[in-house]
Amino acid sequence: MNSVILPLVLANSLMFPEFVQCNLWKYTESEIDGKICIYLGKNGTIAYHYAQRSFRECPKQFQCKYKPDAKAKVSIKDILKGLSDGF
Repeated sequence: MNSVILPLVLANSLMFPEFVQCNLWKYTESEIDGKICIYLGKNGTIAYHYAQRSFRECPKQFQCKYKPDAKAKVSIKDILKGLSDGF
């Protein structure tokens, strides 16, 4: 029985990992959230790190939770830019 379950668990973890490597994509800053480092990973995974003092606190890469096709947070700045581009 164990000889069947172990390969299934291993195959499932390889096909659907809980964590993937995310690489630093860009920095942004907002009045509400402060300094935010945005990371991209496998299959559209997006992760955030909120820096306390400086963007130097943001690692170049880390293991982030796997969320395929994640949507980025939309800020008020993005909404206003989208509205101005439309007119």
